[in-house]
Amino acid sequence: MPSRAVALLCVLMLAASLAGMPGLARADGTVDTTADSAAANAPAATAPYSWTPWNPCPHCDLLAGVGATYSFWNFTDGIVVPITLEIDDSRWELGAFRFATPQYLKESQLPSSYRSANPQWGFDALRRWQLLHRSWGKLYIGFGGSYKTEYDALDPRFDFAYALAVRFNTPGHSILEFSVRHWSDAWFRMPNRGVNFFMLSLGL
Repeated sequence: MPSRAVALLCVLMLAASLAGMPGLARADGTVDTTADSAAANAPAATAPYSWTPWNPCPHCDLLAGVGATYSFWNFTDGIVVPITLEIDDSRWELGAFRFATPQYLKESQLPSSYRSANPQWGFDALRRWQLLHRSWGKLYIGFGGSYKTEYDALDPRFDFAYALAVRFNTPGHSILEFSVRHWSDAWFRMPNRGVNFFMLSLGL
């Protein structure tokens, strides 16, 4: 076999052996691991979406909790059971709220047994904005509309809805959120008492 053919065959064999190594040999005997380092530092592929009752759609979270109603500095004896669906990484909210017990206003001009609202359902749709992001959690405000199944002394059925929420970072992927809510007609009808309640919600 001619010498040139032998030399070419040796070069091809050397190239093939180097291609199978994790790094490329340098002239000084060290190994170039740049390719391996780049592969190791590459961002991991996003895990595929998997449906669960708490994550019914991509970038969605379903939260459930419990809360209570109040008026200024007094509790009005109402127990609230909320279920909220947060969509698009908490930018939107759809909520269903069961006001499970009657509400009683505690005002001097009203009798102590005055029932301001019966047990009923309420629903809201909010746009949420993130105001703060810290190591301990996030702060949101929300604005939208709400609907109640009964007309009562607090406000009409259709209202504006406002929310201030604090979401705490917890171990794992669970969600713990405390929020304060206000539903009212924005002074279109007097007196403008509105529905005030706070709640603690949990998502997994």
